[in-house]
Amino acid sequence: MHLRPLPEEHRETYREFLNYAFRPENGPDWSDERVPDPEGYHPRGFYDAPPDAPVGDLDAADLRTVCAFYDFTARVRGEWHPLPGISAVASPPEARRQGHVAAMLDDLLAEFRDTDRYLSALWPFEYAFYRRFGWATANNYAKTAVPPDELGAVAADPAGEFVRLDADDWARVKAVHAAAATEDLAVDRSEGWIRHRLFRGWDDDPFVYGWERDGDLRGYVVYDVTGDWESRTLSVDELVAADAEARAQLFRFLRDHDSQVDEVVLSSEHESTRLIDDLTDPRAATVELKPGPMVRIVDVRAALEAVSFPADAACDLVLAVEDDRCDWNDGPFSLVVADGEASVESVGDDAGPDAVPDATVEIGALSQLLVGARAVEALARTEHLSVADEEAADALASVFTGRDLYLREGF
Repeated sequence: MHLRPLPEEHRETYREFLNYAFRPENGPDWSDERVPDPEGYHPRGFYDAPPDAPVGDLDAADLRTVCAFYDFTARVRGEWHPLPGISAVASPPEARRQGHVAAMLDDLLAEFRDTDRYLSALWPFEYAFYRRFGWATANNYAKTAVPPDELGAVAADPAGEFVRLDADDWARVKAVHAAAATEDLAVDRSEGWIRHRLFRGWDDDPFVYGWERDGDLRGYVVYDVTGDWESRTLSVDELVAADAEARAQLFRFLRDHDSQVDEVVLSSEHESTRLIDDLTDPRAATVELKPGPMVRIVDVRAALEAVSFPADAACDLVLAVEDDRCDWNDGPFSLVVADGEASVESVGDDAGPDAVPDATVEIGALSQLLVGARAVEALARTEHLSVADEEAADALASVFTGRDLYLREGF
């Protein structure tokens, strides 16, 4: 079996796999012709066929499982890096529990490594499942539900203008997002992503409104309304503002739906936003903290050498990495960090059988350290990171400092 780019003529089978995996109530033959993002979306098929079989000889009947990835570029420690977002992992019922997904993910990681994609991300259907393969949670997010009239406490006085936006406004929307999404793991959104994922929905397209100041778009909100005359909910998929005034104006826009909806739900907010702190009656709101996407280092050496670290970081130690899926990562590495740059070499057998590493880390924990999701001190209290002594812990802590993370894309 092997992983291959999916031929166009196998797209129907691919969609059937996805539809049955994620919409089982519709049955295996339900079809949807909408392509999520033709510009940066790469579907793959895992075939029960010889690895050297020509593409033209592949048969859709030999598909055992499928996946895809978005070719994202995301901010990691303040700089842009490739971060493929894995999506659409699906198998038909008859091919499940046979190890196909594990083998497919192994092949996909090998493809990423061979094409210089040294980091990866995904949204799991089950966290424990993907932890087995080396992914670990990056950031959490907050889901806030509040009656619309309570937003009066955070709404601005009328100013500027609200305007309806459509996909042709993608460049203006991109500029607002770029100004607002300053956290690490923020994605440099493409035109295709904005057109096909921001302005389109799987069932119905969302509403997108922006707020302009003197004709300059400063914020936008993406939402839909569900329910009936008895009870309606306005669900916000994304609220992005370039400044505090724009954010307050967007809350005014949501507040002004108080005659139509009973509840406003902010589905995915940065966990530090804490809207509840600014409400007149904080008890009127309900806030749920939820786990977000997961990240994984694909290639330890390439990732550590590509990312920039604090200029005053100082580290010279042997780091043993445990990765039972990617043999190129599994083993001890010499890690030297100076002037914000890392030099990484595989130690291999040179250290001798009795050599003791300065630290041992599981690949998921190292991924969290790299992006700044968790601190050395916190991970050292778990089974995922062990450090020989305080000096090694201090050295690692100087390198892997915490970062403000928020990967807001759903994929």
